[in-house]
Amino acid sequence: MTTRARVLQRVAFSAAIAGLPTLWAAPANAVPLSNGLDVSCNVEAGTGVVCTIGGCPRVHGDYVVDAVHFNFNGTGQEERDFKCINGQTARAVDDIAPPPGGSTSIAVQGCRKKTVEGDWCGPWADYKFTVPGDAAPKAKPAPGNPIKCSPGRVLDGDHCVAAPAEHPGPAAAPTPDVTNAIQASFGDPKLSTLAFNVTNTSNLTATCNYTAKANSLNPLVAKTTTRQFNVPANGTHTETFNGAPTFTTYSVELSCKDASGKQKAELGHVSTSVTW
Repeated sequence: MTTRARVLQRVAFSAAIAGLPTLWAAPANAVPLSNGLDVSCNVEAGTGVVCTIGGCPRVHGDYVVDAVHFNFNGTGQEERDFKCINGQTARAVDDIAPPPGGSTSIAVQGCRKKTVEGDWCGPWADYKFTVPGDAAPKAKPAPGNPIKCSPGRVLDGDHCVAAPAEHPGPAAAPTPDVTNAIQASFGDPKLSTLAFNVTNTSNLTATCNYTAKANSLNPLVAKTTTRQFNVPANGTHTETFNGAPTFTTYSVELSCKDASGKQKAELGHVSTSVTW
C-alpha cells in the first residue's frame, strides 16, 4: 500500500470515528432518475443491500437540495444530510437482502431543509435493484413411474383411476378493516424544535398526511404546513419541526392509510392543536 493510500485510509477511518459525514464517491454504474438524483445498489455480505444516492437537483426554483429521503419497498422512510453541492453522496442500507435473482425497490426524494413551515422537496422517484444470480428453479428429476394419466384421472399403483371429487371448504370470512390504530401527540416545545410523535398499533405500514393551519395574522408565519411520512407496522415515527417559537396556535389534522393500498379505509385520524 502506498503512503498516499494509507493516509486516505486513516482519514476515512478517523471521520467515521468522529461521526463526520463521509463523502462516498459516486459509482460509474449509477442510474439517473427522473427527479435529478441517481442510484446505484449492490449486495454487501453481512450488511445487506447498500445503495449510493448521488446527483444534485434543484427545488423551489433554484435551491440546491441539502437532504435526501429514501425508503425501501415503501416502508420506513429515512432522511440523510446530502451536501451534494460539495460532491457528497448518501448511503442507504436495507439489511434484508433478497436472494439471487430477487429484487428490491428504493424510492428517493431530494429536499431543501427549512424551518417549522416545512421543507421544499422535489418529486419521488423509484429504482428497482435485482440481485445478481439465477432465480430459475432447479429442474425436478423425472418421475420413476412413466405412466401418465389423462385429465380427470390419477395414478393408483400402476394404473389410472378416476380422480376423487373435490369438495370446496367454507369461504373465508372477510377480514374487517383496521381502524383507530393511530395515536399522535406533540412533545414539549423546545427552544428551536418541536416533535410530533405518531404510534401505529396495526400490522399494516401506514402512510400519513399531516396538515397544520396557523391561527395567526403574522405574515412571517406560514398559513398551512403539510408533510407526508410513513409509520411502520406496530411501530412509531417522530416528525421534527425546526425553527423559532412565534407563540402561534396550529390546528393539526393527521390522516393515515394503508401504505399498500389494499385497505381503503383510514387506519386512523387524529385532530389536535399545539401552540409554539
